[in-house]
Amino acid sequence: MLKIKNLQVKLENFYINIDHLSIDTGDYLIIVGPTGAGKTVLLETIAGFHTPITGDILLNGKNITNLPANKRNIAMVYQDYMLFPHMTVEENIAYPLKIKGKKWKDKVEEIAQQLQIKNLLKRYPKTLSGGEMQRVAIARAVITKPSLLLLDEPFSALDPNMRDSARKIIGKFLEEMEIDTVHVTHDFSDAWVLGNKLAVMRDGKIVRAGNVEDVFSNPQDEFVAKFLGATNILSGKIKGEYEGLTVVDVNGANIYTLDKAPEGKDALLSIRPENIILSKHRIEGSHRNSILLKIESIYKEGHIVWVILKNDGLSLKVMLTPNAVEALKLGEGDKVYASFKASATKIVRII
Repeated sequence: MLKIKNLQVKLENFYINIDHLSIDTGDYLIIVGPTGAGKTVLLETIAGFHTPITGDILLNGKNITNLPANKRNIAMVYQDYMLFPHMTVEENIAYPLKIKGKKWKDKVEEIAQQLQIKNLLKRYPKTLSGGEMQRVAIARAVITKPSLLLLDEPFSALDPNMRDSARKIIGKFLEEMEIDTVHVTHDFSDAWVLGNKLAVMRDGKIVRAGNVEDVFSNPQDEFVAKFLGATNILSGKIKGEYEGLTVVDVNGANIYTLDKAPEGKDALLSIRPENIILSKHRIEGSHRNSILLKIESIYKEGHIVWVILKNDGLSLKVMLTPNAVEALKLGEGDKVYASFKASATKIVRII
């Protein structure tokens, strides 16, 4: 269990200001944010490498703010893994136990088996792949069963296929080890596959935190919405309420949302592109919003297809699968209904 309260850290001209951040026992917290947001500095402060100006860091109820790094029972793995090149895999993993004078042979073999690197124990780091080095680094970090594991972009150096495999192996391993984890990344897939909690950083501050699903679906902030991929940010005016829903006029189109806002105010709306359904005919049912738009362009990006829709004053970006585009027989210039639920429409700013 980790709690951070009113934390301020200064590094030259950069400040970290964290009012509150916490994880409970069993949590896996993913921290995302743009480059330079302070994610790694926050990890290093938790680890004890930077001294805060003010604030408290509590681990399992104990205030560790002023404890030296080697007294915190926290392990950290950087993205370059920092293995000892002159030691074998076995010696690297055993090192934290050896320097404490503890028995290590059985523990090293057990943890190597769990991480599927037992066959590598006699090899040296220079002979390993990126994924293998990563698992060795994590094995070394957790061999002493730390109270908290800090991971700084652990998958960034791996190719996509290796990254998927590493997530599965390491995620299963950390769950079995029952080690609370804080993981910094630029890859949102890490949040969906590994995390149950998500925090978004900007300019040294936590601007949104909560359960992964809640943060993605309810960003509460224009920056968070855009950063997490809600590419549809619409500007409109609050018209009032209708049947318990808030009605927003966006360039003449009425858009309904469950979020509440004062009548007459200008507002920014967020709609995630995967929450929009396209059809040649209006959909009847729970999709309260249904707007007729023209397809301006269609383009493929990896395994997904983007469809850009426009009319006189409204533009939407929709994410589909290639199969969906083929089944609907969509083409540029076609008119289609873009339908989405009121619950998928979020007010991210009142102006």
